[in-house]
Amino acid sequence: MAFEMPPGAWHDVPPDGPPFPLEADTDVPTRLETLPDGRESVTFGDVARAAEFGHRQGDNSFGFCQDCGLCSCETVLNQFDVPVTEQDVVAFAVANGLCDVQSDAAGSGGTTLEQQAEILRRHDVPAHVEAGQSMEDLAGFVEQGRGVIIGANAGVLWNDANAYGDGYPNHAVTVTGVARDPGTGDLQGFYVNDSGTGAAGQFVAAPLMNDAWLTVGGACVVTDVTQSGDNR
Repeated sequence: MAFEMPPGAWHDVPPDGPPFPLEADTDVPTRLETLPDGRESVTFGDVARAAEFGHRQGDNSFGFCQDCGLCSCETVLNQFDVPVTEQDVVAFAVANGLCDVQSDAAGSGGTTLEQQAEILRRHDVPAHVEAGQSMEDLAGFVEQGRGVIIGANAGVLWNDANAYGDGYPNHAVTVTGVARDPGTGDLQGFYVNDSGTGAAGQFVAAPLMNDAWLTVGGACVVTDVTQSGDNR
């Protein structure tokens, strides 16, 4: 696992105000849904399509089990119609010195955010690292149709003390969708593909994302292009 838009107007809508418009400043599919806790929600992003690329990490001939960042790259590349498997990405990373390789294969495969961005770039999906972002910044990237990989703390994300480590980011997941309140536009949470658990299209509530990602640094890999083909 190791690896090294504007909200103001939305928040000003009164409780009995008009519904949040589905077409609001976004370049991704939107739909009305019900969250696991029963709340109504507007989902931004093609979560179902991205979920097709999600799986548990470790499915590679090298025996690498710490390749969450490489699996996240796999998801993003497939989102941009670059057909790769975990095996393909791991082999590429090994051949190009873009992942951690140890004598213990099971402990190998870790990547830094910079290495993840470089892997995307070398597959013709330009990307860069962002640090110190806000929750709304993260939502904005997804709503613009960009590929997004975050550096989170697995222990917090999974509520597992054994995965907490030193409390810093130690796990990469792909963010594939955003959930907002249909009446106010308030951020309710995000959808992720998490290769650490094998969950695909999993909803992560905003408070949990805040604790697992923002409070440990708010760093992420963001593509320079959108899935609609825009470069902006």
